[in-house]
Amino acid sequence: MKLALFIPCYVRELFANVVKSTILLFDRLNIKIEILKNQTCCGQSLKNSGNPTKLPARMDKIFENYDEVIGIGSSCVSFTKTQGYSIANKIYELTEFLYKEGYKNLAKNYPKKIAFHHSCHSIRHLDLKTPSELNIPMKDKIKAVLGCEISVASKDECCGFGGVYSIKEGFLSYAMGREKLDDLLAQNPDVISGVDMSCLMHLKGIADKDGDKIEFKHISEIILDSLDETLRTSN
Repeated sequence: MKLALFIPCYVRELFANVVKSTILLFDRLNIKIEILKNQTCCGQSLKNSGNPTKLPARMDKIFENYDEVIGIGSSCVSFTKTQGYSIANKIYELTEFLYKEGYKNLAKNYPKKIAFHHSCHSIRHLDLKTPSELNIPMKDKIKAVLGCEISVASKDECCGFGGVYSIKEGFLSYAMGREKLDDLLAQNPDVISGVDMSCLMHLKGIADKDGDKIEFKHISEIILDSLDETLRTSN
C-alpha cells in the first residue's frame, strides 16, 4: 500500500506539534507514509462560502497515485468524501484509518482523565461514533482505538466553530462553544481531546479568553504519549 498524509492547511500553519505527533505515531506503528510538499487547501472554506475554486481538482491530482490518503481531521476529510473528489473513496481520517486497520487500545496506559469532544463531521459523516440523537445501538470507534476511559459531553451538539460560521456569527459561535466547553469541563477532565483541531482551537480560544485552565491535545498526541510511556516503562 502506498500511503500519503493529508495535512489540512490550518493544521500545517497553526499546529506543527500535531503534524509532528502524527508523523511520529506512524513511525512508532511502523507504517510507511509519504508527506508531500506540494499539498494545499482542500477548498472547503471557499466552497462553503459559495466561491469558485480549482483546489479540489488540484488535490485530486496531488494524491492520484496513492492507494490511500490519511488526513488529520474529520472536517476536511468528510468534505473531500462528499463533494465529488476522485479520491473520495480512498481518503480516511487518522482514527478512521487506524480502526479500519485493526489498531485497538493504543492509549490504554494514558495516565490523565480525558474528556473527548466528538466533532459533528466525525460522528455524522465518518461514523466514528453513534450520534446520541439516533435511537440505535451505540458504537464508538474512537474509544476502541484509544482503549482508555474517556468522558464525553452529555449531548452531541456542535461546538459552534463551523469555519466561516464563526466569523459571520461570532456571538452565536461563542455561545455554542461556551456551552460545549462547560459540558466537557463538567466531566472534571485533565485534558480535552478530539480528532479535529478546528474544534479544539475554537474551544481553547474560549477557555483562554474566559480563564479556564485546561489542557487541549489532539488524539494523535494522546496516542503518541501513551505509546512512548509504554516503551519507557517496558525498558
